[in-house]
Amino acid sequence: MVSHKFIACRPMIVTRANLRGFADGTSLVPSPLYGDRMEHVESSFTGVDGTRIVYDVWTPEGTLTGVVVLAHGLAEHAGRYRHVVDKLGSLGLVVYAPDHRGHGRSSGKRVAVKKWSDFTDDLHTLFGIAAREHPNSRTFLLGHSMGGAIALSYALDHQVDLDGLMLSGPAVVPSIGQPKALVAVGKILGRFVPSAPVLKLDPNLVSRDRDVVEAYVADPLGYHGSVSAGLAAALLGAGDSFPARLPSLTIPILLQHGTADRLADVSGSELIAELAGSEDLTLKTYDGLFHEVFNEPEKDRVLGDLVDWLRPRVQADAVSS
Repeated sequence: MVSHKFIACRPMIVTRANLRGFADGTSLVPSPLYGDRMEHVESSFTGVDGTRIVYDVWTPEGTLTGVVVLAHGLAEHAGRYRHVVDKLGSLGLVVYAPDHRGHGRSSGKRVAVKKWSDFTDDLHTLFGIAAREHPNSRTFLLGHSMGGAIALSYALDHQVDLDGLMLSGPAVVPSIGQPKALVAVGKILGRFVPSAPVLKLDPNLVSRDRDVVEAYVADPLGYHGSVSAGLAAALLGAGDSFPARLPSLTIPILLQHGTADRLADVSGSELIAELAGSEDLTLKTYDGLFHEVFNEPEKDRVLGDLVDWLRPRVQADAVSS
């Protein structure tokens, strides 16, 4: 059930954009430039186990070039990506952005999941909605952090339906930097005591931009408590599965990652670049940038890289609105 509410030796390409000489001072995440350019629809559907999943659809005016589904990260929500949506809309892309179960406006126990596949099953439902509303469109998937791991899992199962995968700071090796004993205990707790609190994210590691950090801490739709053992174990399990599965991934891939990311180690993107079977793969690493590269002081350059990668992939097959 869907409800709607309208509101105004492969030739691998590896590019390392090492950004030095950081911008002085701080900068606010820019206000979205939607105005008359994009129609916003807030909608929902019934996901796995009857969980209500709320999502946004942003539709630009004029000729549409394709669809992007955007998967946000752990303990946040889709509303934090409005400036990213604006950049995607400038290319004529319709953006579907859900709040994952247990996050933001969606229902479910906060930042918890019974099975990792619940996340990907919800995404599959949303892709089905997008396909019905925009049939025969080029379709892309963009995921950040935990959403990057969800997106990678989804792409490995459904790449035949995707024209490209973009991952920002993907949390695909969550055990990196954690003691082996703690990881083992976390997996055990996740199985037998899934509601047990196991870790809490440090907001200071999100961005070097203090305005971004302050907004993150004050965000009423964000989650600022401890992450459950069940979700941590699900993420660890997904990470364990990736190395063996990545060679089967052959669609175009863009990876963007800050080298100073202490929430999702850059080795995750490097692992994908090394093992994925795609002959069209671009890895961009950004020297000294923290976890949310789309919210760093250099965000315009990072978002420019995203747009530059997408532009030739959508302009050739624009579809009429």
